[in-house]
Amino acid sequence: MAIDSSVLIKVLLENKKEIILSLVPDYELFVSSNVLEETAYKIISLTISDIIHSEKFHKVKEGWESGVGEEEIRTRLDILEALTSTVIKILYVTGDIVHLSKRISFEFKLLPNDALIAATCKHHGIRKIATFDPDFDRVEFLEVID
Repeated sequence: MAIDSSVLIKVLLENKKEIILSLVPDYELFVSSNVLEETAYKIISLTISDIIHSEKFHKVKEGWESGVGEEEIRTRLDILEALTSTVIKILYVTGDIVHLSKRISFEFKLLPNDALIAATCKHHGIRKIATFDPDFDRVEFLEVID
């Protein structure tokens, strides 16, 4: 089963590792490398936005550069690292997957990052995805587990 960034973000922001750990007995868990990048970016952005009460990119970037929320961000990213070192396997995006994602993006009207996730699943024969993103409901070869 693939894990989408929406699930990882919820797990990390709410400190609910049990969401992931509850899947381990029944599924082999995978995450594409672009999901890790998206998750890390969102964790940094959302953590800082919450502290500075602004979602403006330049304010968040300034916050990051000045160390706002660094301890909390580090803790959250350490949990992500621990999960990908123990119970979640990382799948890397290849050129073939990038090419497939273009077709999937147009066919299912997915934005590029979601298309990459779907293409990674298709390439590796993964048929289930844990996500809170309703856009994946349109992808006929994936069963959404929410």
